[in-house]
Parts: sequence; structure tokens; C-alpha cells
Amino acid sequence: MSKAASKPSFAEKRNRQKADKLIHAAQSALASGKVGDALEHARQALALVPDYGAAHLVIAQIYRATGNLNEAAKVLQTACNLPDTKIEYFRELAGIFAASKRYDLVQQILFAAIRKFPTHAQTYSDLGVYLIQGDHITQGIAILEKAVDLAPNDWGALTNLGSALLKVGRVPEALQYLGRAEELAPDEPDRRISNLLQIGEAKRHMGDLDGAAEYFRKAIDEDPKSGRAWHDLADVTKFKPDSPEIAAMVDILNADKDKLAKLDREMIGFALGKAYIDSKNPKQAIFHLDRANALRRQDFAKDNPTRKAYDSKNACERVRAIADYFPATLFENLPEKTGDGPDHAFIVGMPRCGSTLTEQILGSHPETLPTGELRSLPKYKDRLFGTTFPSQPEDHTKIRNQAMLTELAKLYRDEVHAMFTPSSTTKIIIDKMLGNFAWAGLILLSVPGAKIIHCRRNPVDTCLSCYSKRFANLQVYAYDQTELGHYYRAYEDLMAHWRAVLPKDRFIEVNYEDLVADIEPEARRLIEFLGLPWNDAVLDFHKTERLVRTASAAQVRQGIYQTSVERWKPYAPYIQPLLTALGIETRD
Repeated sequence: MSKAASKPSFAEKRNRQKADKLIHAAQSALASGKVGDALEHARQALALVPDYGAAHLVIAQIYRATGNLNEAAKVLQTACNLPDTKIEYFRELAGIFAASKRYDLVQQILFAAIRKFPTHAQTYSDLGVYLIQGDHITQGIAILEKAVDLAPNDWGALTNLGSALLKVGRVPEALQYLGRAEELAPDEPDRRISNLLQIGEAKRHMGDLDGAAEYFRKAIDEDPKSGRAWHDLADVTKFKPDSPEIAAMVDILNADKDKLAKLDREMIGFALGKAYIDSKNPKQAIFHLDRANALRRQDFAKDNPTRKAYDSKNACERVRAIADYFPATLFENLPEKTGDGPDHAFIVGMPRCGSTLTEQILGSHPETLPTGELRSLPKYKDRLFGTTFPSQPEDHTKIRNQAMLTELAKLYRDEVHAMFTPSSTTKIIIDKMLGNFAWAGLILLSVPGAKIIHCRRNPVDTCLSCYSKRFANLQVYAYDQTELGHYYRAYEDLMAHWRAVLPKDRFIEVNYEDLVADIEPEARRLIEFLGLPWNDAVLDFHKTERLVRTASAAQVRQGIYQTSVERWKPYAPYIQPLLTALGIETRD
């Protein structure tokens, strides 16, 4: 019999008992804040039993508590390779790298943990979340499905999977898992509220606005001060001047302004802005929106260490500078589509420009596959060309590097096809990531046969609508009236360049005002541009059952209406900084 398989000697048993007592002493000392004593006890235990995993774990916890993450990681890496290693060691190590935002290493560690402990559901659940955070959506969902298979009644696994499925538009499946989680009804109020909000969000995507409001109200019942719940309720509710919710939100802000968390104040402020817009009270709407936007703008201030500061002047200069790298000569011989499979169309523009309406119209055609707002193109652009592209002299060469362009197209198409499976009738896949307006030229150079649809709307209506929204995707230019106006002008300058240099068979513009004034001629023009046969279903876009996953989901379900045309005029006295930045003069 080998030494490894032999029974421990009396001395080994005694040393292990002593080590156990020392570990308990170390844990007690650490809990009491006596770090030096804790470390000494743990080291004594390790001296008695050199391969004692529990001792390594406590030492790592001590190092972590004192901010020495590198040493903590080294100790845990040793523990993960011990014969008696435990899943806790892997999870603790993953937590250290997560705290350092080294999510690539977190994923590696959790994959290693799963190989060692293939039935530990919580590890699958954690890994799935980190994969999705890293934009590995398809792989993350598969891992989360495994977590649910291993632990069908685990609340965390169910909600993580439901949230991931919601992210990619698989809403009926998302509702199934979120509903199962709701039935389990965890005791933790925060977790329960989060699940209620996600169910409401799923119902909103499906067009069930009343059902969405029901769950948002349930969340408010759980926590009347939940800014997220009030914000989401406002999105699916049409308020009247005497709506009791308006008074309730005002009371919360006034009564708890010193105690209410910044995020809750901010989101209730946006909700009140929406409520006063609905009830046609421009003064109060801008009053609350100014304050909500100012709170949001703090997240991107120069002295805020949690986020990269936003520099409006630099941001506008960078947008305008893109034009210098894309001369007209680049677009003389664009790559044509080869082989089978759908073409790709990209809807671009500023937020709140009528893009969701355009997408819904086109998405109602049986030969299209609308995907919503995808991060795929900017993600792979950053990976291949750099996050500051284009800004350096060598970037002129990168734009002409056919291998890089081909790789960008391949990565983009592979991911989109993995997330959204085209049917046999799908001729066009539609991506509505509006920020791709900056990369219109790069898209046409890389994606064979791609087409760009630029959605436009009255500048002030666009900006005012942006100012009324708290965006999830960090449109950091939108939270100050002057900065918003300046950014819009930079965007207009770049679009003027694309208008001048891009081929007319690859680039088209649609005006929101023209679309709502007479939908059919504009719809026919767009359908013809995409090379599709006419189908009357596009005129009944509001009846389609396809999902709408943007801030305009509630509005687009109403069909065509013109009440948002020149909506800004009653607001003119209260948005003078915006008007000045846009270069618009108004009469007193």
C-alpha cells in the first residue's frame, strides 16, 4: 500500500487536531480584528500540517482583509492544487480576481472548479453570470442552463438564467424561469424586488403593458422608495394631472430627500419628469429632469473615481475626427455579399430618433430578423482596431487592412447567428445599435453587402426626448443640456460626411416626421432599399408579436401618432441651454 493511501499515524492525527484548534483560533482572532494573531495561528497550523487546505484559506482571507490581494491569490492557488482541495478555495480565488475586475481569470478559475467539482450548481451559476458580463452570451446561457439542471429550485440560478434569456430576447423562456423563481419567494426583499422588476420588464417587451405595470406596482408595494420600480412603472403608464402616483413620488422626494439613496432620487426624478410630460406640465417636467440629470451626470464627473470622466469637448472632437479617416475613395469598391445566408442592415442615429418605429415596421416583414441593439460590432471593433480607433496615424493603414476587416465581419456575423438563429425565409438581419452611426463607414468596408439606415428627427425633439430618459447604456452626453446639444451637432457633422461619401445603394435616410405623416411611401422606400418584396404586414407593425426591447417599447405599441412632432415648443422657456448649444434661436 502506498504512503498516500495509508492510514494517518498517531502523530499526524495529533498534529491535525492541533491544527484544527489553531484554525479556530485564527478565525476568532480575524473576526475580532486581531489580524496579527490570526496570521500567527494560521501559520502555526500550516507548519503542523503543510498541505492543510483550511489553513491556506484562512491565511488568504487574512491577506484579503488587509488588502494584500496578490499574496491572497498565491496562497489560494496553492490550496486549489492540494489533494484535499475544496470548491470553496476556487470560489474564494475567483472572488479575489473579481474584486480586481480580472474577469478573464475569474472565468478560468471557475472553469477549473467545474472540472474538479462537476456537480456544484452554484459554481455553474456564477460562471454563467461572469461569461455574460464578458459578452460571451451564448456560452453563458448554456452554463446557466446546466446550473438549473443541477439545482432546479435554486433561486439564484433561476433568476440568473431568466435574466440572461431576457437579455437576448428569449422572453417567453425568461418568463418561465423568472416565474419559477417568483414562486419560491425568497425572504430577501432585494432579491424578490429584483425578480418582480425583471418579470415586469419581460412583459413590457412582449407588449403586455398592463401586466408589466402590475409587477412594477408589486415591487413598489415591497419597497415604496424603490427608484427602479417607480422608473419602470412610469415607462408603461400614461399619467394624468390628478394621477395619485405623481403626488406619491413628490412626497417621497420631499420627505426623504436626505435619507433617500442617490440612485433612488435620480430614478424617481426621471419618473416624475415623464409623469409631468404626460400631464402637459413643461415647467415641472424640466424642473425634475434637470435635477435627475444632474444626479446622473455626477457619475461621470472628473472627480468621481468610479467611472471614467466624461469630457464633452474631447468626445465631440473624436466624433468629428472620424470623418478624416474615411475619404470617399475608400467606398468605390465595397465588398459584395458572397454565398448563402442573410444580408445585414444597420439602423443608426441618435437615441429617440424614431428608430424603434422604423425597426418595428421593417421587423414586421416576414423576411427580416430584427435583433434589437447589439453590442457585437463595437465590441469586436474595439478588440481588433483598439478602443481609441481612429485617432492615430497608423489607423489609416488599419482601415485598409483587408484581413482585419474580414475578421471583424466574421466575428460579428458568427456571434449574431449564434444569438439569433435565422429562419429559412430570413433575407435581412437588422441590428439597431444606434451608436453604430460612428462606424457606418467601417461597417460597409467590412460586412459584405451591408446597408445603413439612418433615422433622423427634429433635433430639439430628439434631444429633449433624450434628456427625459435615464439610459441603461451610458449615453453620457445626455445628462446636461449644453453637452447634449454640442454632441448632437458633432453627430450631425459626421452624418453629413457619411451622406456625402457613402454609396446611395448602401445608405438611406428616413425622417421620423415623414414616417408618421404618411407611413406607406416611406415604408415602401425602405423595403425597396433592402431589396425585399412589398408586404402589407409592415403597415400593421403595431400588431406584430415580435419583441421590442428598447426605451420606446411602450410608444411603438400604439401605432402611428403625430403628437411627438414639434413636441419641444412648450418647453422652450425651460431648455434655453439646449437651444443655445444647438444654435436655435426662439422668439420671446
